[in-house]
Amino acid sequence: MSTTAMSARELRKIGLLTSLALTGLLAAAPARADDPPPAAEGAGAGASKADGAAASGAGDGAEGKGASGATSDAASSSSDVREDPLKRYYFLGVRFRDIVLPQFMLELFTTGGATGNIWLVGPEFSTRKDGVEVDIALAYADYGFGPAMFKGNGDEDIAYEVVKSDLKVGYLTFDLLFDIPLDKSGMVSFLIGGGVGVGVVGGDLYRTQAYPKDGGAADPSDPARWEKCQFAGDGFGGYCDNGDNHYYDAAAKKDFSEPSWADGGSKPIVVPWLSIPQISLRVKPIKQLQMRADVGFSLTGFFFGASAGYGF
Repeated sequence: MSTTAMSARELRKIGLLTSLALTGLLAAAPARADDPPPAAEGAGAGASKADGAAASGAGDGAEGKGASGATSDAASSSSDVREDPLKRYYFLGVRFRDIVLPQFMLELFTTGGATGNIWLVGPEFSTRKDGVEVDIALAYADYGFGPAMFKGNGDEDIAYEVVKSDLKVGYLTFDLLFDIPLDKSGMVSFLIGGGVGVGVVGGDLYRTQAYPKDGGAADPSDPARWEKCQFAGDGFGGYCDNGDNHYYDAAAKKDFSEPSWADGGSKPIVVPWLSIPQISLRVKPIKQLQMRADVGFSLTGFFFGASAGYGF
């Protein structure tokens, strides 16, 4: 992610994967008649030949017709992607999503930063029956960004901090989608619904007090024009105050790392996932494959995605 919402003093960051072959055996074993009397040998032989030819022709015709019919049925079966409403179908595949966190959503909680992206990828298990689809997914999300300048809404410029994130989130999500067919063949349909889930947060969130270099005016668009505070009173004009200990450790060359909730800090341990609405275009070119393009809105922004699954 390029950036995300963060308050300098009290903002709490919650961001945070597919026919049986048909076989047939046609066998014919014509019964052999007793040898005819010698007087009728020629006529019998002729009749026998005629009978044999007729039987052979009939057998060949039936066999050819049967083989042709079987081939036609097989072709029809493999190309028919319609689903039996009384049968449950299963797919296993992979999902990718890109979440766009726009500037206006950041400004609801903080000042600073810019529009950013968060990408998610992971396996997806889907089950469908009678036009209802349930998708269960595990996803890895990268919430890394920065450095960028942030301060709380309404705070003075002296509250700006240099913020950098190495946060990662592992999500478990459940989507419920309802199928709206777009053609009679069952190949293309719309899906609409939503999803819920929970994410476990890992990684570090760094936030360090700072002041403008060379005594210049505060410019939050360029972190390179800010100097990190090493102790209270390090800056000028009220910067680098003692309201917290968000200072740069020059000896360790390390920014202040925000503690997690477990240690009394504001870095979350778990975060919720909520996506409403979610709209998808589903394409099923063959029985064993479904593909989906997704768009929707979640707690951390608008998302666009794609998935593919193999039926079994």
